[in-house]
Amino acid sequence: MPSPTSAAEKLLLQMVDDYTEREISPEDMPMDAAGDFPAGFIQKLTDTGFLGLMLPQEFGGAGFGPEVTAAALNHIARGNASTAVTLEGHFKTIDQILKFGTPALQQELLPSANDRIFAFSMTEASGGSNPMGIGSTATREGDHWVLNGDKIMITNGGLAQVYCVLVKTAPHELSVFVVDQDMPGFSFGKREDFIGLRGTPVGEIVMDHIIVDNDHLLGKVGDGGRIGDSAHDDARILMGAVLTGIMEHDLKIATDYAKERKAGDQPLTALQVTHRKVADIAMRKETTKLLFEKAAQLKANGQPYSEEAAMAKAYGSRVAVAAGDDTLQILAGYGYSREYPVEHLIRDARAMEIAEGTVEKMRSAIATAEFNK
Repeated sequence: MPSPTSAAEKLLLQMVDDYTEREISPEDMPMDAAGDFPAGFIQKLTDTGFLGLMLPQEFGGAGFGPEVTAAALNHIARGNASTAVTLEGHFKTIDQILKFGTPALQQELLPSANDRIFAFSMTEASGGSNPMGIGSTATREGDHWVLNGDKIMITNGGLAQVYCVLVKTAPHELSVFVVDQDMPGFSFGKREDFIGLRGTPVGEIVMDHIIVDNDHLLGKVGDGGRIGDSAHDDARILMGAVLTGIMEHDLKIATDYAKERKAGDQPLTALQVTHRKVADIAMRKETTKLLFEKAAQLKANGQPYSEEAAMAKAYGSRVAVAAGDDTLQILAGYGYSREYPVEHLIRDARAMEIAEGTVEKMRSAIATAEFNK
């Protein structure tokens, strides 16, 4: 984002930086090794107020807009991408309840979003990028709905307490309902053992005859595709911010190392091959930053932002992997060692070539948008 314009924005980002340096960055390597957030980590994050960062003040949140929210996740991702991705999953879900939830549902759930984590779930074993392939259903019975099905690979799955779930309300009709872990028939399933973003839980929920009323329907019956697309668009802005943070982490590692090491009698900073790699990392980082900032600005101004969000996510994920590879090459053998975080930064970035729509799907969406201009 451009430089923060208000004292509150500047104070927030300074607080984020201080908290990241003190509480998040030191857990980056241990978190990857353990494959989980450390004990008490999420509670500290909650106590600091980060869960309500973009939640409107009427629901007890801080009420920051899309640009500041994205900037905050960018700053957090410099210290640890998993923490930022968990917040991204939470924020995109709140966004859909704000856009499509009834006033009654918003009053029921959103105040708790300050201390409970939310998640959005579309994927099933039978359907991911093709949502019509899903098997979960919502059947109308009198004045309520009965939900059945199995949702997998949910960002924050098993950690979140509230889930927006995409289901079929007819053979060729998709809708989104909100369920709570305390509802009868709700249970958690398998947690994935992914190679990157290992702090963020990605897991399964099972719905066995969960009964909800009409207020737990987002939008209207049949709006599922539109709501899913909206969730993807909001997530992709924040993913661009996270990917920029990963590359900023890479750049710091690369430049710090190059300043300290020599090749023969020459410092690495004097070598043109080092210059090429560091310059490429910096250019990729700045380009991704411009893309996510543009998308966030469009969103804040109420303008269409789907294409720009897709660009931030597609371009950012590709170049963040390349930035990690260049950083690894600068560090040579140390880059290939688990003693340094470079290898897990590559794995973290690689996850985002798949999550929230594959790079291939993003390119098709961008091309279609260009054809339609």
